[in-house]
Amino acid sequence: MLEIVKALQNARELYNVIRQSGRYELLEKLDFKKLSLLASEANNHLSLLNQKIALEEGHDNTNILNVALEDVLFTFRKISEEELRIADELKDQLRKTRETLGGNFDPRDPTFISLKEELERLFKKKNLTDITKEEMAANIEALTTLEAKARELNRQNQLLRAKYANDAKYARLHKRLLEKYPLSDRERALFEALNDLKAQADAKIFQNAQMLKNEGYAEKEMLRLSIEQLNKAHGFDFNATDLRAINRLIMKEYLDEFNGTIPA
Repeated sequence: MLEIVKALQNARELYNVIRQSGRYELLEKLDFKKLSLLASEANNHLSLLNQKIALEEGHDNTNILNVALEDVLFTFRKISEEELRIADELKDQLRKTRETLGGNFDPRDPTFISLKEELERLFKKKNLTDITKEEMAANIEALTTLEAKARELNRQNQLLRAKYANDAKYARLHKRLLEKYPLSDRERALFEALNDLKAQADAKIFQNAQMLKNEGYAEKEMLRLSIEQLNKAHGFDFNATDLRAINRLIMKEYLDEFNGTIPA
């Protein structure tokens, strides 16, 4: 494929050389429009090959949810007629599972990480050309279970986000605090404290839209609001170290939103 891609790229360069030389009659000797289309297809195929190799060799799969795995899998599999139905079912289930996982807004959620790793486990370090009918059937069952778990996680996430006026930042912050600190018996108080913090922080930023450009100032203001709402107003007893750690989480959420960065 590398040789084919290189040859087609050379053809593109030849087109430019002919035009620059002014010998336009030579453009009629080859169908350069078709060669350009072939070059695009060859590059696409090479990209799929690279993705296939990465999956089979267990390379970094952090982008696995954005890769159309079904295209990678079925481009390189010769499917006999009797396998066609089950292969189509696998392809459809793989797409639905990948898209359901991709709808998650909290990539640091331990449950999400576990589900994503399970999806990776199903398809990496395997020769995708040699998957049998029995393996396809087993993968359909595994993917169906995985998709159901991902859908339930998304449902719970959406319910939590709704409690913060659909603000994903505070839903993620809520979850991180519950994971790190023993707050389960005070979850209602945590809702109230974070909602009050959200109201004051959002109002502060609304009044000064450029505040987040001065990270030092913004961090001090957020820390002050965190102390007021979490400890003073709602009776939590976070120490100074914990408050600074919480404030870093808050700042990361606001800065990611301000800079248009996808949460990680």
